[in-house]
Amino acid sequence: MSCAEPPATPSGDSLWRHRDFRRYLTGQTASVAGSSITQMALPVLAVLHLDAPTAQVAWLVFLGQLPPALLALHAGALADRYSKRRQMITGDLVGAAALTTVPVADALGTLTLTQLMIVAVVQGAASVLHDAAAISLLPSFVDRCSIQRSNSRVGALFAVAATAGSHLGAALTAVLGPARALLGDVASFLIRAGCTARIQAREPAPHRPQVRRLREEIVEGLRYVHGDERLRTLTLVNAATSFALGLLNTLWALYLLRVLAMGATAFGVVLGPGALGAAAGALTAPALARRWGPGPMMLTALAITPLTQLPLLLASPGLRWQITIGAALFLQLACAGAAGTTQRSIRQILTTAGMQARMQAVSTWLTSGARPAAALLAGGLGTWIGVRPTLTAGTFLLLIPLVVLARSPLRAPRHMPDQPPAAPGTGGDRVPPPPALRTAPAGRALARTYGRRPSRPLARRRRHVNTVPNAAAVPSVVPAPTEPLGCTERSDPASSAAPFLQPHFVGDTSRAADARAGMVARLEESGELRPGPVREALLALPRQVLMPQAYVRRSTPDETPPRWDLLDWTRPADQEELLERLHSGDSVAIQHDGEPILGRTAGSRRGGAMTAMSSTMGMTADLLQLLDLRSGQHVLDVGTGAGVTAAVACFVCGDTGVVTLDIDPHVTAAARERLGALGYQPTAVTGDGTAGWPDAGPYDRVFVSFAVRRVPTALVEQLAPGGRALMTLGTSSPSWPGLAVIDKRPDGTVEAELRAVEFGHRAGAGFDRLFLSASFRDTITTVDGPTQRTRLAPPADTARGMWLALDALYPGLVRHFGAEDLAIGAPECGSWMRVRAAGPRRWDVTTCGPRDIWAEIQDAAARWRAAGEPAAYRLHLDTDDVQQATSPNGALTWHLPHTGASR
Repeated sequence: MSCAEPPATPSGDSLWRHRDFRRYLTGQTASVAGSSITQMALPVLAVLHLDAPTAQVAWLVFLGQLPPALLALHAGALADRYSKRRQMITGDLVGAAALTTVPVADALGTLTLTQLMIVAVVQGAASVLHDAAAISLLPSFVDRCSIQRSNSRVGALFAVAATAGSHLGAALTAVLGPARALLGDVASFLIRAGCTARIQAREPAPHRPQVRRLREEIVEGLRYVHGDERLRTLTLVNAATSFALGLLNTLWALYLLRVLAMGATAFGVVLGPGALGAAAGALTAPALARRWGPGPMMLTALAITPLTQLPLLLASPGLRWQITIGAALFLQLACAGAAGTTQRSIRQILTTAGMQARMQAVSTWLTSGARPAAALLAGGLGTWIGVRPTLTAGTFLLLIPLVVLARSPLRAPRHMPDQPPAAPGTGGDRVPPPPALRTAPAGRALARTYGRRPSRPLARRRRHVNTVPNAAAVPSVVPAPTEPLGCTERSDPASSAAPFLQPHFVGDTSRAADARAGMVARLEESGELRPGPVREALLALPRQVLMPQAYVRRSTPDETPPRWDLLDWTRPADQEELLERLHSGDSVAIQHDGEPILGRTAGSRRGGAMTAMSSTMGMTADLLQLLDLRSGQHVLDVGTGAGVTAAVACFVCGDTGVVTLDIDPHVTAAARERLGALGYQPTAVTGDGTAGWPDAGPYDRVFVSFAVRRVPTALVEQLAPGGRALMTLGTSSPSWPGLAVIDKRPDGTVEAELRAVEFGHRAGAGFDRLFLSASFRDTITTVDGPTQRTRLAPPADTARGMWLALDALYPGLVRHFGAEDLAIGAPECGSWMRVRAAGPRRWDVTTCGPRDIWAEIQDAAARWRAAGEPAAYRLHLDTDDVQQATSPNGALTWHLPHTGASR
């Protein structure tokens, strides 16, 4: 789903209670502190104790930074192929062994600059092995929508550790000498290896090709990054920044220690407080990205960075300039912390699981590979023109990444990107970027108007809205016809674009176009819609053609019998209200009591129920973007409804590859006619949605727009290798839905995940749901009962992974979302519970009935916390028809029931 806002779970506090995250963070933080000791002690050892000249200092830096340029791509491919944790531990042990030789040689009086260079190479190679796996391991146990907040906390703690390491390095250097001070870094390597070994979360199944060479996987990673414009831009920005900073940092220690005559202690003190800026930048990065957008925030940070070099260039020896340089360094590292946290998060979110290490390796290869060249250039220029002029040249080089980002699309995004449409399996099978979209004159005109601020905010989406036939109105299973009811003629997929080459659709008006553009603008402003083919489709497709009639409720929610008016686009008096209804973002009712949809008369209706709807646009846009429709794909749309999903699929993929299926023949007939009015002729069939439509399979994408109790086996079987299916999984309660994301690998194996989401589709036919009656809702909110005072906080609404687990572990509960307080009832037995705040960290819990709902919630919450507070669960779809959901660490699991919904 969209990651424009911070995700529901895990919450900010829960990240610190996540055991694997703590272990990961502890080990990495210890190593950062140790590395700061080495960064402090090694230059002092080379410059002051071994009296190394400028060129040899540059060579020492060059050799230490050479391994990433030579080994990063190989290390990334190995991390994607084998165990990341084993690779991390191996790198730590090798690095510790290499560093240990320095104090040993110093104690024996045999230490030379040559040995330092060898140690720098070995330690650099070990770090490459570790880092290629470590950076890509984090997304395997932290939800993608939590990546930026996780990186923010990691970056902030790293900065504090770097500061502490600098001070500790200065103290150890002064007390023990620079050689023995390196033992602190040796200890940090061992601590990190131990913490890594204790991480319990299972890694994604590593990619172990039988025949492919490592070189082929390396090339695949390079193509992957090059093929994604956003990844390519961020990698180039990082490489350019790294080259400029590499040139500056090569001579930084020499400049401060010799030109500005700083001692070792003053050198450490200047570096230490400055590193706190990285903590400030990392901690504020999520808030800055939400307030200003990640693109403008990174652009501003890159613009400020060159200015922070001016005090260094103008400085002279003295305490006043030392303070000024420290303050400038604080600001520089704050910018680096904010921009670095954000760009790393964007890259991790955009990249599929099987390509994480190779993506990071490509970035490391270019970014770190630029540093040796910069170090050599710094050594040559520093010897030829002097240290200060070389630092001036490096400052001007910092303008290059600013220009690169300013000329890219990443300069403007206001929201973090969505999780990628995962290429199932290995990540090497990522679907290439979509071709240029078919943009019609009408679509371009709408694009010009979409930027206007809407006159009213996007209406809040309702829960669980969808095209749903009433269980009493139609049978649970309708025999599928032997032949498709729609046109099955195959034609050129490009022919589906023909209507978009006309100035307007039939029935389209400028008012409708403006309403459509306003709806799209509101969806973009709320973060539910991003640039791409779904946005273009929603701008171009006239909703009044798909829904020329729609119901509006005229009675209050509790009034019986309900009263409805059927609005009709052909009646001028209805057009204004109908346009507002169709483009409000809310669900739209299109069928009453299973009636025929075509040829009906507008007017009032009493009683009955709405049996078909179009889902809320926010949820539909979210899911269609997650589905990742591409040109030429075969798509199965299960639950036709108003035909919105089928129309978007026809627009993006071409209508000859689209099958839309519904249990209600009236819905099918209406969708076929109205899609035909748009110039589309998908295969429209009537039948049981859970059985799919194997005649036209397999399908690259399967979209189910009604809730089921378990994943229909037939739909998984009809999914093509490399395909994806989306559907809502639910229980009898409508309160806490889950989104099943099912990917089939190229080898035919299936990976599935159950994500806790705020909104989901309603149940299909034959799927009975529990609801709270008006009188029961009044009882829960007004009646007194046994009350207890507690200091246990009720779980937050945003802890959706817990509520999803509660729904499965203790079924039959329904949340009263209209209540001011947390209120939950069990309609089958009449039990209920209410929680109200009674003061700071105190709550009054009122319960009534045979079920102790509060105790059930506390038990589910405790089990959820022990499972690492997951926001998503693995779905296991076994061949013996056993389906179960399991937390990533395996501590929390439940089976999905065998009974399901038909449609």
